Amino acid sequence: MTIEFTCQKCEGGFEIEAPDLIDGTEKLECPHCAAKAPISQTEDLTNALSELRAALAALSKKFTATMTIESEDIEDVDEDDDDEDEEEEDDFEEDDDEDDDEDEDDVEEDDDL
Repeated sequence: MTIEFTCQKCEGGFEIEAPDLIDGTEKLECPHCAAKAPISQTEDLTNALSELRAALAALSKKFTATMTIESEDIEDVDEDDDDEDEEEEDDFEEDDDEDDDEDEDDVEEDDDL
């Protein structure tokens, strides 16, 4: 599995074999300008590639697969994730408000004693 990258800094193109990236023999670094991805992002990518490779291996008994992922497709997913994060934050804030109301009820009951 070969992954083609285009550097955002110098616009140079390069390829990395996914197994080499996963096992750490290849770094996610532009060979033209030496721009590097942050370690945490590289780890997230290698973990996802490992999971994808395992899932495709399991499917290979019944199906063959060819896949192309464009950056534009990924940007849509990022926007959806941002929307979900905002909804989760709203839910969390509502839960906090409910907890505050319960705490006030407890205080009122204590005052009655």
